[in-house]
Amino acid sequence: MTNEPLNTDSDVVDHRRIGERLRPPASQAVIDKSIAAGIAAGLSQEMAETLTASAADQQQLRKALRSPKVQRFGSEEFTYIEFDVVTYRVLPSPDNIRFEDAHARGTIGMPRFGSVGEEALLTFEMDSADKLIDAMAPRITDMEENNPHVASILDRGIETPGWLSAVRVITDLGAVTRLESTDGFGRTVASHKGLGITFKDVAWNLRPGGRRATNLLRDLVEWAGKDMVTDEQARKVRCSIMPNARVIIGFSAPRGFDRARRRFVAHLHMAPPMNFSTATTLNAKANAAVDKLYERGLLPVPSGMTAETVRDILDGSNREHGLLPDQVAVLACGALNPHPNKRQARAVNEAIVDLTGAKPKLEERTQLAAEVSLRRFPADKRLTALRSSLDRAWRWSVLRGVELTFGEPLDLLAEALRELVQASETDRPATAELATLASYHLVGGRTQLLIRSEFGGRGSNVEPQQIMRQLAKTDAGLRQLCQIVLDGRAGRDPQELAKGTMPQDKRVSDAEILTPELLRELADLSDEEGITHLTPEDRFAAALKEFQGRLDDLHDAAQAVGNVTGEDGVALVDTLGFNNSDVRDTLSEINDLVSEWRGARRRADRMRADLDESVDAR
Repeated sequence: MTNEPLNTDSDVVDHRRIGERLRPPASQAVIDKSIAAGIAAGLSQEMAETLTASAADQQQLRKALRSPKVQRFGSEEFTYIEFDVVTYRVLPSPDNIRFEDAHARGTIGMPRFGSVGEEALLTFEMDSADKLIDAMAPRITDMEENNPHVASILDRGIETPGWLSAVRVITDLGAVTRLESTDGFGRTVASHKGLGITFKDVAWNLRPGGRRATNLLRDLVEWAGKDMVTDEQARKVRCSIMPNARVIIGFSAPRGFDRARRRFVAHLHMAPPMNFSTATTLNAKANAAVDKLYERGLLPVPSGMTAETVRDILDGSNREHGLLPDQVAVLACGALNPHPNKRQARAVNEAIVDLTGAKPKLEERTQLAAEVSLRRFPADKRLTALRSSLDRAWRWSVLRGVELTFGEPLDLLAEALRELVQASETDRPATAELATLASYHLVGGRTQLLIRSEFGGRGSNVEPQQIMRQLAKTDAGLRQLCQIVLDGRAGRDPQELAKGTMPQDKRVSDAEILTPELLRELADLSDEEGITHLTPEDRFAAALKEFQGRLDDLHDAAQAVGNVTGEDGVALVDTLGFNNSDVRDTLSEINDLVSEWRGARRRADRMRADLDESVDAR
């Protein structure tokens, strides 16, 4: 190396401050002593050896093993120790929260972590080490090029420690156990850049006790004790240690360590919220919700399936399930979009609160369901429009908690037509399933036919929920929904069904291909409906006035119920009573909405008061 001058920039940390934490390569007797201390603390031989190989200071490690710490996150409890870890023993995690979107869509080319029994030990298995290296390369490069903190770590080292876990990596090269960057992917990538090492080096080339690893440590210790070193040597010393890393050595959770760790990392990154992509954030929340539903026995399980299968389908682990995409949509809507105030809804809410610390709004469950349903679509601008439209369509109360029966579209149609005549407006399971299947094709077909608008109906930009509700009101509309499902499953553009005819699973000669405008007409929504030149504020005021009027009508109707008396003059509602869970759920949902409005008004009033005070102060 050339003798470059020492960098004296005040923003650059003196390498000796960090290097004083390093110790020369330990003797075998010292290593054996540390391993024994790990086993005495209840760790397996594999875990004890992994921690020993990762410690910058063996004495510090043994002290930490004598006094482990515990921290709880939601329903998970993690036991950990704090000690200085050499960064060339930390593997950039191949199962990172930043990859949630890619995992959900099956585009990452890597599996998820598994785990080993009740031990805080992850497993990761791929049939080829080269494939693993190739899969990680673009993600590491993206972090190096786009993460603004990389340059800081090169100059200052890792100043904020992360959480680390042990992982057994199994490939065609055998099994190796390393620490993985549980909550320190960016920090780990930056430190490896500073050290000039690669993913392959950490996993296989810098083996514990191997000549290359020993020589690297000796060089680092030598440079750490010198005041005159090159910029490169100083940078390597600065990047060689994660000080006071929190290494998980035990856990207590109602799930395996792989899922507990995944949920734990999501909690760390979403409370407070981080700037991940919308798809990544929604998938992390959805997976946590699915886990919670599974653990409480609340997942909807169709006939012939198991709860484990449903869980693995909904969290993206199982892609060879044999369900049609529209059936997965029904499964997702039923699981993640339950009626408010049901146990399922509370479980979903609790899972989200665990991650974010904030109670989700009512519509967040439909957003999660829509994201899970659309995982086969790439996370681009089109996905935003698809997700938004499906989310709006599924806010229709009839679709909440829809159940997947695997009924054929024509059979569902026959039952839905019967429900139209005999069932109440809210108790229509076949209609709900048929409409949910159709909504998926109306959104995810070659042409998106359900299009949401920013301020309700406006021209052909009608709210999806309104269209679905209108179509389900008539026998002609139900038949059209059935035709849409048949065409969508066959890969055809949805056809307009001729008046008075039954759906057919074939291309119909002279049939019109549906467009957003034609779909609007079929839903009996005139072109003039929804078109307005009023400002958003005017429309908001009008909507509130309409709501107040409907509320008054509802109050009058409720009083009318109490005014119906029997021959003895006693109100029948007092003697017969009334119990309808759908009515109760709808009223509860309205109450939640009004509570949110009142909260928003209070915030607005406070902001207005603050603004008035600031004006007065001038």
